[in-house]
Amino acid sequence: MTAATPDSRRPRPLDGIRILDLTTVLAGPYCTYQLALLGAEVTKLERPGQGDWARSGSPVTGIPEFSAQFVAQNAAKRSITLNLQSERGRAWALRLMAQADVVVENFSAGVADRLGIGFEAARAQRGDIVYCAISGYGQTGPMARRPAYDHVVQAASGVTMLTGTAESVPNRIGPPIFDYLAGMYGAFAVVAALRERDRTGEAQMVDVGMLDAGLVAMASTMSTIANSGIEPTAKGNTAASGAPASGIFATADGLLSMTANQEAQLLRLCQVLGLQDTLRDPRFDSAEARSANAVAFRAELTRALRTDSAQAWEERLSAAHVPATRVRTVKEAMADPHVQERAVMQTLHDPRSGRDMQVPTIGFRWNRRSLGPDAPPPRLGEHTDETLAALGLDANGIAELRDEGVI
Repeated sequence: MTAATPDSRRPRPLDGIRILDLTTVLAGPYCTYQLALLGAEVTKLERPGQGDWARSGSPVTGIPEFSAQFVAQNAAKRSITLNLQSERGRAWALRLMAQADVVVENFSAGVADRLGIGFEAARAQRGDIVYCAISGYGQTGPMARRPAYDHVVQAASGVTMLTGTAESVPNRIGPPIFDYLAGMYGAFAVVAALRERDRTGEAQMVDVGMLDAGLVAMASTMSTIANSGIEPTAKGNTAASGAPASGIFATADGLLSMTANQEAQLLRLCQVLGLQDTLRDPRFDSAEARSANAVAFRAELTRALRTDSAQAWEERLSAAHVPATRVRTVKEAMADPHVQERAVMQTLHDPRSGRDMQVPTIGFRWNRRSLGPDAPPPRLGEHTDETLAALGLDANGIAELRDEGVI
């Protein structure tokens, strides 16, 4: 697979914004990664000798210092090590907060306050700080202090009961989507909070819960339950609309996902499939009739689709403005020419190892350009000495902190 390379002309709307990143694993680091891609200077604070837990795992080929999981959301950051369990470590963290525009943490609710580095402590260091706390269940409510991981929060949200068939539920959504949703909402909230900070001059507290983020991403589902009293159920590969011509269908070679919710789409679909006469059948001549005879209608569609491959039908149906695609693996999707052109992955050169790695970009285009990082992920503690030196600590003082296990 090829990938785009860094673009030195990329916009940097967050240039000059300094972020202290106290996060680990996925949700928090993904939040600060989005902000780094927008030009913020992100300093990642990690545990001495251990670092972010995400540093463990399958190594990047040729660069064993990095795990594939870590590089996914930590490029273009600086790394310092600091022991927040020690009094001197916390003191230095507060000094770093005094120089930051934004602090992002993803401890369990209450932990940052217990360590003395929560919102009030940060605001005491800088009166207009933007403080973003990302956790499983948010900072308030009966579940706030519970530990959480993506698949646990998925189950708490109810989405696992909508994934799969009525016979197979519950099923976890494959990737850790709730982690990344929380990270995206966190970045969105930080940018909004910076705008409010600039307007009012006051500190801003952002509270992001993975459960909240996951639920609001199911807005139509929640609205259906709240406003109609109808509770959706797992429909397997049938589309959420329930339309019998929407879902995943077998073909002569591969599976095809298509949607024909609207009558005009259905007419175009049947024309491409050669099923115009089928729509004259009393069982299928109206939306109500097709819904009542959904199994039989889907059988007619499948019979027609089995005469050619999923790829061939994708091309024909797309040309007829019927949404359709061959079902792909993630690896196949990444290699698709369209995805390549959109540059959702970027190649970064790691000068220390002399090897290249690939990392995700921001997921949208800015002035027709893809936004990717301009530097590789940091080694653990790579920027500790220079960061402390910039705060006025000399070489002897840095060595003393290292000997004491503070850094």
